[in-house]
Amino acid sequence: MVVLLAVAACFISLGFGKIQALLYNLPVTLDSTFDAGGETSSGLIIANVLCQRTTMTTLLGSSSMVLQYGISGSYWYAVGGGIQLIFFAILSFLFKTKAPGAKTILQYIRIEYGKDVHIMFIVYFLFCNFIIFAGLLVDATKAINLIVENLMPEFSSMLLALLIGGYTIVGGLGGTFYVSYTNAILLFALIFIFQFNIFISPTQKYENIFNNMTYFYNILNCSKQEAIISNSNVLSFGTPKEWQFGVSNFFYFFGFTILDQGAWQGSVASKPASGVIGFIIGGLVWMSISIGLATSVGLVYTGMTTMQQSNILTEEQIDEGLVLPIVAQELLGTSGIYFILILILLAVMSTGSSQVIAISSIIVYDIYQPYIQPFVKNLPWNYCQLCLKALKRNYEEEKSNLCDCVRMKSCHECMTDENERILSKKQGNLVLPHYECILHKDFKVYQEKLLEFANWCVVITTIATVPIIWPLTSIANTFELNLTNIFIICGVFLNSGWMPMTVSIAWTQAKPTGLLYGCISGLIAGTLGWLITIIVQGEDITLNFAANQTAVLIGNVTSLLISLIVTIIVSKKFNNNEHQDSYEKKSLYIINPLTPWTEKYEVEFKSEQNERYIDLPKYSEIVNYFRKWKLASFIIPMVIALVLLIIVPVSLQTSGMTNIKFYVWICTTITWTFFATVMVVILPFVQQVMEVYKQRIKERI
Repeated sequence: MVVLLAVAACFISLGFGKIQALLYNLPVTLDSTFDAGGETSSGLIIANVLCQRTTMTTLLGSSSMVLQYGISGSYWYAVGGGIQLIFFAILSFLFKTKAPGAKTILQYIRIEYGKDVHIMFIVYFLFCNFIIFAGLLVDATKAINLIVENLMPEFSSMLLALLIGGYTIVGGLGGTFYVSYTNAILLFALIFIFQFNIFISPTQKYENIFNNMTYFYNILNCSKQEAIISNSNVLSFGTPKEWQFGVSNFFYFFGFTILDQGAWQGSVASKPASGVIGFIIGGLVWMSISIGLATSVGLVYTGMTTMQQSNILTEEQIDEGLVLPIVAQELLGTSGIYFILILILLAVMSTGSSQVIAISSIIVYDIYQPYIQPFVKNLPWNYCQLCLKALKRNYEEEKSNLCDCVRMKSCHECMTDENERILSKKQGNLVLPHYECILHKDFKVYQEKLLEFANWCVVITTIATVPIIWPLTSIANTFELNLTNIFIICGVFLNSGWMPMTVSIAWTQAKPTGLLYGCISGLIAGTLGWLITIIVQGEDITLNFAANQTAVLIGNVTSLLISLIVTIIVSKKFNNNEHQDSYEKKSLYIINPLTPWTEKYEVEFKSEQNERYIDLPKYSEIVNYFRKWKLASFIIPMVIALVLLIIVPVSLQTSGMTNIKFYVWICTTITWTFFATVMVVILPFVQQVMEVYKQRIKERI
């Protein structure tokens, strides 16, 4: 099954390459590998956001939340983990309008705040990506070993590496979008199969039980089973411990969102408007998995135990996420287990590949290219890499001393080179003619070498998962360590970085020293807050106790508050001493002289007549053009947050739902799932068809 999925994903990735080549004449370059052309539709961004964020915890753990916190458990998990994606639309817009040519957010940090801040955030981002990647693979290995008996951890690790690496190497970031779309279709098809077999056509054993809302409610209402952690009725909504769980989740997920280069890839691959739509709707779609699937499965499990008058699983097994497999097997038989296995593999494919691309992009664009093998060493940011002359918008110099390099698209010598190489390929020659264009040839070769290096990065990053995950799993099994708790604790350390990162993008007065001091002080304060809470709470300090909700919440909140306060205070103090250059004169110049980012915005800024690659629109022009989307990116997330974090939980707060409230809530979860299906299945398809149609019309003209 793993091999079949891997092969199918490779064909989908190859199909993406063919589509891009035939429709848009998009060659495989270093930049296209990591930005998918830079014009990805909002529908594909939605699918990618969904699949990137769907992990083992989303699928298996969220169902357990219903048993641990009651019917609101899955809701708080969804909102606590999804609201960050909706707020991320704000950062995506700001990043894309300030640095349209950047392939990583860290490129923006480097040109704006210098080497020291850049290196610090490289450490944060790589640590975050490692934790997400390791957590995903460890949980996936554990889940597969629980479902498939006698499967060795090292063998399952190799299977997962094969599943992730194959299509990532073949298709790059663009290929992952199309595979994510395919995975999203399969994911929601399986979710609807579950909901159909629960609420519409259950097995004969449960006929007129789960599909009869009144009878189903009476079973749950009569259940003596209390939520494991909140100690409340399973139909309660909004007890103090449930609120604490929601708040803890809210702060915990921010670090793993904003410091994850995988999340920024959606912004890199799209224009500002598509990014805003993609992240807002993508967050709502992701919530539907927990609210739709997990709520249904958790309640069905509670109904099954009430009818049998005995617990089917122990508390440890519930914590391991076995609720969904048990319900699937009970409702669908043996095929239910295969469905769960497919869900796990689909989650690993998309999330794993996004982490591989994220880590590789950081290594290429933020480590290898600037510090190890730059095209021109020690070249200031405001000088052209091709002619080594100053850029026009930075210095008022004589015209002869300013960069006058044309872009590759307007270069006649480059056109001749390209035609000769195309002809050589058609003739079946393995060795293509050398580039002859004096201005661009060296940089073309340099980009090709970087592309080779990037491909090796993807391969090595994928292969490295086996010797890393296998020992981690073996050590955890040997010493009975809960690796999930270790990853939860790591969130305290990461939370010291996400607030300064946000400030660096959203606040024009942020200073390098403020960001450095903010991150360091937040890290120290958060760690101390977490440790002090553990010591005050109890005498026996164990790993499970160290990851308890109260200690982690205090550590997270302390970390982010101190980092924010120190960043602002220190930045204000150094306001007149450093970082005087306006960001609009810097980050817009993160640009590839061969294929400048302005080529993707020729319609918006009427730049198709510009021959020089450095003829850029002003920052004020960019902001003015996308003003409506700026307002949307700020207003819509605020409204959604108000509704989901305050209005809904306050209106539903109760120690036990009535029959009517229960019926309305179940209908809401099903409707939410239907909305998500339309957004993630139909919208991308319609947009892709429209793009093909427009491209064909354009070619005829």
